[in-house]
Amino acid sequence: MDVSGMWKIVEINAMDQDFKQTWKKVAEIADDPTVSDLQKMMTKSLYVFEEGGRFLQLFPKEFNDDPEAKDYDDRFVLGHEGKWKLEDGKLYAEGDDEDEWTEFIPVGDDGTLEIFGFFRIAKA
Repeated sequence: MDVSGMWKIVEINAMDQDFKQTWKKVAEIADDPTVSDLQKMMTKSLYVFEEGGRFLQLFPKEFNDDPEAKDYDDRFVLGHEGKWKLEDGKLYAEGDDEDEWTEFIPVGDDGTLEIFGFFRIAKA
């Protein structure tokens, strides 16, 4: 499994005002009034898996209000930096605790991965 490179969010497990969650494609939610602006903004994040095991979550600068945020490039800031690993053919990302690893679950046959039960990502 080649995971190195940039990944984008293609689906979100969107929560409506009644706290009901439904998987929705990012392209479908732009004009969906049941999806909050915060969730729409979160879909613009990118994930980068660097060779050597470094994992980055990037946020668009336009939504960043943290003056301390480190620039990644002219469009994104670094939101989170962690580690990733492949083990027994499965992909994991480091959780909040260095001893805690979260599995990325393959969804379908197109290489899409589900992370944290909230996002589905595909190579950008």
